[in-house]
Amino acid sequence: MGMDPTTTTAAAGLAAGGYILRLGQRWIRFRAQIRRAELDQHGLSERTRSLPPGSRLIEKTAHHDVDIVIGGQAAGRNPR
Repeated sequence: MGMDPTTTTAAAGLAAGGYILRLGQRWIRFRAQIRRAELDQHGLSERTRSLPPGSRLIEKTAHHDVDIVIGGQAAGRNPR
């Protein structure tokens, strides 16, 4: 005895719906990560702009380590 076509269609629909929901959840999570990175970058830019030349900004978080010298030379470069 085979499966009823309605049951087969319903099962396929549920499987496709579950897949679409998981895909949507991944997309939302990915967009949230991008937005957080954009906000972090914007905040860092704002803090950097408010500092006078010669200042140094150091931030260490779980997501990034930043060490910026305002108006200075890049680390590891020798003046000529």
